[in-house]
Formats: sequence, C-alpha cells, structure tokens
Amino acid sequence: MSERIEIPEEVERTSVEGFVMASADAVWQLWTTVDGLEQWWWPMFDDASYDVDARDDGLYRFTASSGGVGVQGRYLQLDEGKRMVLSWDWMSGYEDGERREDLVVVDFSELGDGTHVRVTLTGPLDELENMRDGWQDTLTRLEELLDD
Repeated sequence: MSERIEIPEEVERTSVEGFVMASADAVWQLWTTVDGLEQWWWPMFDDASYDVDARDDGLYRFTASSGGVGVQGRYLQLDEGKRMVLSWDWMSGYEDGERREDLVVVDFSELGDGTHVRVTLTGPLDELENMRDGWQDTLTRLEELLDD
C-alpha cells in the first residue's frame, strides 16, 4: 500500500462519528457499491443515482436532480474495511462560482457487535458547520438502516 494520505495539520477540518450495528466489511460494502449506497445515502430522492469504481484512483459520482445535488470525485486511497480517502467536489452550490475539491477521510473500526465510523472532511472555515451537519444526517441514515 502506498504512503497513508493524511490531512495536513494547517488545513481546516471537521469530523462526525457514528456507530453502526454491522461488521466493518458489511459497512464497507454500503459505502463502496451502488446497491449499498442506494439503501441509505439519498433515499429521499427518487432519482438518486450512484456511479462507483471503488478502487484506488477510481471515480465516483452521486447525483439527484430532484434535490439539486451532486458530488463527484476520486477514491484516493482504499484500505478495505478500515479506511477510505476521497476527493470531494460538490457539482454545484459554490457561492463564488468556482469549484473546489475537498478531502474526505472515512475510518471504520470494529467495536464489539458493530463498527465505529468517523468521517473527517476539509473545507472553508465558514462552511464547516453546515458540512458537519450534512454528514451527521448522512451517518444517522446509515445507523438507522442497520438499527434493527
């Protein structure tokens, strides 16, 4: 495996955490496959689509026209069942009209009967609170999916 990608210390970031009642391998599949993502990512949008090529330097693209949202990027580093690093580019919604690529790191740690998920993301300081709230909603949907 190549050198572990880390977020540089000087880069603004935030993180959210969740606990999912499933193995790290099962949670990994929910993050890296179309079938998995369809179950929890944007279930509120009937037209959500997910294109994933979950391998190092593979591309992904999630869109939902009815919600006016879309994100795309690359899988920069994958350590199956343990960690993923993605470039993250919202396909619309930048206030200044310029696109920006952020970094998202997702760490998976098995604990007892479940998996702790920690998402760390970069972005402008004035947007981090909204970004954190959005990611917390996303993790809550994942937790609810497997909370049976």
